Amino acid sequence: MSLRRGLLLGLLGLVALAIGLWELSGRGSLNPALPPATAAAEEIAATTAGVYVSLRIINAALSTAQEVEVGASVGAQASLQPLKVLEPVDDTVERVADVVFAVAAGAALATVGFAPVAALGLCLLGLGCLARAASGWPLCAALGSPGAYAIRLGAVLGLVLPLGFAAGVGLGERITAPQWAQAMAELDAVTTEARILIGGGSGEAVEVPAEAPGGGFLSRLGGGLQSAADGVGEAVDAVARYRDAATLMMTQADTLFGASLTLIGIFALRVLVLPALLLWGAVALMRRSAGVV
Repeated sequence: MSLRRGLLLGLLGLVALAIGLWELSGRGSLNPALPPATAAAEEIAATTAGVYVSLRIINAALSTAQEVEVGASVGAQASLQPLKVLEPVDDTVERVADVVFAVAAGAALATVGFAPVAALGLCLLGLGCLARAASGWPLCAALGSPGAYAIRLGAVLGLVLPLGFAAGVGLGERITAPQWAQAMAELDAVTTEARILIGGGSGEAVEVPAEAPGGGFLSRLGGGLQSAADGVGEAVDAVARYRDAATLMMTQADTLFGASLTLIGIFALRVLVLPALLLWGAVALMRRSAGVV
């Protein structure tokens, strides 16, 4: 190894080690690869949180609707829950919401974890460069191979990993923009209908009264018949409204399921697949060029 190359490696090692120790001390971030990765992780966390809230609104609407009872009390009381047919849709939405929450938690973990991992990587990179520079001396020749390995590993942890994540998220956002827009539009439409459904029912039983108190016999008879007729009309209207709501949500079940799976696939592509492919390509390139270091 030439003296000039050794000096350059030694200087690079000192700079990388100083930046890594500075970041480990918590005084700030000097790693240029860290801000894009942190911003990408924060964006994924915020986006998944919004999707999770929408799914939970739909889940709450379906759960509330299933508890609505329509009953009658003419001599004997009976009630039914006409929206229990929505239970399979409700279970599916809840499972999808759990998956989205896991993605959001992973993105939040990446937001917090990139800084210490990158700092350790820079420290390892600095030590590797110093060891590689010192291997030019006869007494330190054995440090050449471990130093080269430390350089590659430190570069992956400190630079390639955060840059690969940021590049993968950005690339995934560009290539999945149409699918994302369509899936979000469908999810927002179902969420709006879920809000309407929540407002349409109070969760209480709709009763048909059998008689009304007060007045003489004819007055009570006339008032009771009128009250019963009104109660029957309200119950019929309620049943019709709940039936229409159930039909609407059942017809939207396929749309909701498809949009949810599309969003999960997009999240997996942005957060896992593309960053992993870019990281694998960078590591493979570094291995092929290992003899240069």
